[in-house]
Amino acid sequence: MSEVIGARNWSPGRVTAVVILAVIGILAVIAAIMFFTEPARSLPSVLGTITHPASRADAHRSTRGVVSLAIGVICLAAAAFASLGRRPASR
Repeated sequence: MSEVIGARNWSPGRVTAVVILAVIGILAVIAAIMFFTEPARSLPSVLGTITHPASRADAHRSTRGVVSLAIGVICLAAAAFASLGRRPASR
């Protein structure tokens, strides 16, 4: 099973890794945008809704937003780096 994909001679494992990293990066950036723009009481339950105490429910989750943005940028950079890859040596 030495099948290669496309003109870049990518292995199926490399394609899978690039796609997974890109999807995680995009989702993390979307989550960061939601953390910065929505108050804690309006976040989806997956992102950690806070309804009590009321003083924290109207606050934005900026620390989680910064961490999510950093993870998103790192994953997208890793996907870009993995997609560049190495060229095979010319003979």
